[in-house]
Amino acid sequence: MGFFNWAAPLVRRFGDRFTDADIALITRKLGDAGPGGRLLDVGGGAGQLSILLAEKLDAHATVLDPTPEMLDHLPDHPRVTGVSGVAEAMPFADDAFDAAIVSDAFHHFRDQPGAAAELQRVVRPGGVVLILELDPSGFFMRFVALVERVLGEPGAFFTPAEMCAFMAEHGIAGECEPAAGATYVYRGVVRAGPADAGVG
Repeated sequence: MGFFNWAAPLVRRFGDRFTDADIALITRKLGDAGPGGRLLDVGGGAGQLSILLAEKLDAHATVLDPTPEMLDHLPDHPRVTGVSGVAEAMPFADDAFDAAIVSDAFHHFRDQPGAAAELQRVVRPGGVVLILELDPSGFFMRFVALVERVLGEPGAFFTPAEMCAFMAEHGIAGECEPAAGATYVYRGVVRAGPADAGVG
């Protein structure tokens, strides 16, 4: 049993960590793709972020998570839907969403190139991809990555520069901005066409 299987009740109970400032930052980064939009929360667990954004933006949010125990703790909400699935093989049509958000989850993906390709596929051209991640620079974050690997997680963190270059290779052009603590926010815009189109 993986870490998130047994930790699901704890995540639901203690995972309401998003502040008003966090939601304001995410809302600003989503721009026109947010209000009234179709949002995808990849690795969204028990849906804390999705519920806040759905209510704030009058949007519909879909939580995609591979852990059934996480989705079991997703509260009933008229604007939030839970779907079982993995980031590298999303069960959605092309261009199904106006924006996708990955919060503290990208480093858990075992197939990060596959996940990036799927983000480029399921978010419409001109749509937004937001990735909230931890910068692995520094001793403490190297320790965190080591602990994650001990727990059986990939712990594959990108620096902000690495994230920008990686996503550009997969058809999503963007930039990173520092956030609180070791966190940064990557904001990318999906290019039209195949993931490798226009990448130099």
